[in-house]
Amino acid sequence: MKYDHLISITFHNTYTYSYGKFNIFVLIATGGCLMSVIMETMGMMFINPVAECDLHLSVTMKGYLSAANFLGVVTSSHLWGFLGDTYGRRTIVIISMVSSFTVTLISSIAPFDWMLILLRFINGLLIGGASAVVYAYSGEFHDDNYRPKVISWMSSFVAIGNMIIPTLAWIVLPGQWSFKIPLIDVLFKPWRLLIITYGLPTIIFAACIFSLPESPKYLLTKGKETEALLILRKMYTINSGKSSAEFPVIRLILDEDINFTDNRGFLKLIWEQTCLLFNKRFVIVTFMVCTLQFGVFMATSGFYMWYPEIMNRIATYERENRAERSTICGAINYNSILRNSVNETLEPTCKEDIQPEVFTVGILMGAFFTVTYLTIGSLINIVGKKNFLLLLFVISASSGLAAQYLSGSAIIKIFMVIDLYPTHIRAMALAVSLMVGRFGAVSGSHVSGLIFYGICNFSYPIFAAFHIVLIVLVLLLPISTKITKMIEPII
Repeated sequence: MKYDHLISITFHNTYTYSYGKFNIFVLIATGGCLMSVIMETMGMMFINPVAECDLHLSVTMKGYLSAANFLGVVTSSHLWGFLGDTYGRRTIVIISMVSSFTVTLISSIAPFDWMLILLRFINGLLIGGASAVVYAYSGEFHDDNYRPKVISWMSSFVAIGNMIIPTLAWIVLPGQWSFKIPLIDVLFKPWRLLIITYGLPTIIFAACIFSLPESPKYLLTKGKETEALLILRKMYTINSGKSSAEFPVIRLILDEDINFTDNRGFLKLIWEQTCLLFNKRFVIVTFMVCTLQFGVFMATSGFYMWYPEIMNRIATYERENRAERSTICGAINYNSILRNSVNETLEPTCKEDIQPEVFTVGILMGAFFTVTYLTIGSLINIVGKKNFLLLLFVISASSGLAAQYLSGSAIIKIFMVIDLYPTHIRAMALAVSLMVGRFGAVSGSHVSGLIFYGICNFSYPIFAAFHIVLIVLVLLLPISTKITKMIEPII
């Protein structure tokens, strides 16, 4: 044996003995889980425009469909977190992802709009488990030095997911095939296949997680020291290429921050920590932060879910009126006027195709988000978190006010990308604020369509007004307040 003596060591210090291939696989598997969550929740943005004809979707029902997954994730996140602490991170992630894929398969053959919305809500309830637990699962395989980096690298998979969503839509949706499923009287078309395709990474990365062991830290907190040591030895062997017999640790000592707690104590701790945010000292800051999160998620997430629909309207208008250039509202109003005029003479023709430029811009936006993650990570400490946040809100509000007056799809696309920029900036790393923010995503996904189709000329001023309010709140935030960068997907 290489080591002259065996030692007892605190849990976190065991990771100093190895970091390598095993940890990289953990990163890929857990990052893939996050990517799967994004694809399941955000994929409806490309389903909405093409499912309109088959399911006779109204603007209101499109809003419900866009919001359904978000609402499911919001509703179940805290419960999944509790279950992860009770039954194990790995177990919960696997159950969450396998069950959500099962519901995805069922939702792909939903014959009615209300049924698809209900099934997507259930899918959100289930996929919320992976969203709630996977960060903890990955983090517990790393020490304090690597953990922040790994969490940041995991989040880059969200941007990759944003590129894959339009790429898969571009591959699948242009198909002109269809076939009838007689038992349920459903015409299976490319958009139904796309729902399944968006769910495939879920089952693939569930298999990756299945091949990994449980978090050794979780096992240690449950008194399973022997099992935790076996996993750490396996990590050491894979990472270093040495024999497990050379791993010098024979006993693990609990860190001070790891405590045995029963379920009642865990729930009590959550309640006490939540109440602390609303005491006299923190209540004003908590209110400001929650409002920031709600406003950002509502304005940007809601807008993002409707992006393919809006861009498709603009592209369709410019193809049918080659000599003309239109504003966003001009294109939307044109479609409404055209539909009304057709209704007066004959049955309206439903168009379920998406113009190719919508896909290309979607891919470019995903690439833009990837660069955004890297840029924020590089400049956030130089510019200052509060200054960075303020700058982005000012740019976003300005672009929102200008976008409705621009003509020509190329210019509009540029400003749409700018308007989405703050989506990936999170002012506070507080669970409560993120919960409120996700409620904002639910509201925004539903309300945005009603605003665009009901009062389009006021839509961008409304979104800009949200950002102006956010600017004021950022200015009012105490300088001593820790505004942390949180690269979090809109789930």
